Amino acid sequence: MMKSFKQHITEKTAKLSATYGYKGAKWDDFRGLENPTEREIVTLMAKTKFKEVRWVSDAKGKMWAWDADDALHGAVIFAQTGIEPDVDDKRYVKGSFKTSNGNIKVIVYNHQTVGSNFALKNKTLKALAKRINSKGEERVYWLEV
Repeated sequence: MMKSFKQHITEKTAKLSATYGYKGAKWDDFRGLENPTEREIVTLMAKTKFKEVRWVSDAKGKMWAWDADDALHGAVIFAQTGIEPDVDDKRYVKGSFKTSNGNIKVIVYNHQTVGSNFALKNKTLKALAKRINSKGEERVYWLEV
């Protein structure tokens, strides 16, 4: 499948940061992905210790993804945007990717505030959601908690 030019130039590895807004909070920098494709997510997941990738996506569909062992969602949101963690869940949707029986499992955490509305604005998440009812290796498990 051919990528659009806009999708091609926005997919890249990114230096992500994580911290909290209290005095003395530790600042961490680590590698992650900005607007990753499914292939990039699967590759990152395979490299992680616990085979899990966390992600956040905003109202415009911009997504950051990283090794779940590197940072919590709120710390990444605060470090990358300056928005206090968990104060305004209406600006970002949080989630994770795991594998289940060899298939991708998408878990959306704050589904009662913005959840799938924001998630589906991201091209990769939208493409994964279209495969929820697929059979075999193409199937995607989608869980909203």
